[in-house]
Amino acid sequence: MKYIFLRVLCFGAFLSLLSSSLYSQTATLDSVQDIQLTKNKFCSVIEVNASWNWKNRIPLEKLENCYTAYVDLENKNIGAIIQQEWNIQYVPTVLIFKDGVEVARFEAGLSMKFSEQEILDKIELVIKQ
Repeated sequence: MKYIFLRVLCFGAFLSLLSSSLYSQTATLDSVQDIQLTKNKFCSVIEVNASWNWKNRIPLEKLENCYTAYVDLENKNIGAIIQQEWNIQYVPTVLIFKDGVEVARFEAGLSMKFSEQEILDKIELVIKQ
């Protein structure tokens, strides 16, 4: 009986891990502490954008095996800090961090938008490295 209980408990834990996969971990970061915690994960993809350019955001929730998040430069608590600390020149800018270190950056430039599938493919290549 104890053996069956342990198997059910392990299976439940396994299902719990599946239901909380990294695929569904996209968040909007509203504080410097949230940003620091997220960028220090083993793999984080963070899009820095402005709410007025939200229509050109990249659907980071399509990415797997990496934490994903958005930062709004118009957020009065963190916008100016992030823009200066990460040297954001254009929106949107997508940053990829591994263990807290920036390993790649994609900037939309003057067009203020990316080709969605092209940028997602580039991000996935960096994540797999």
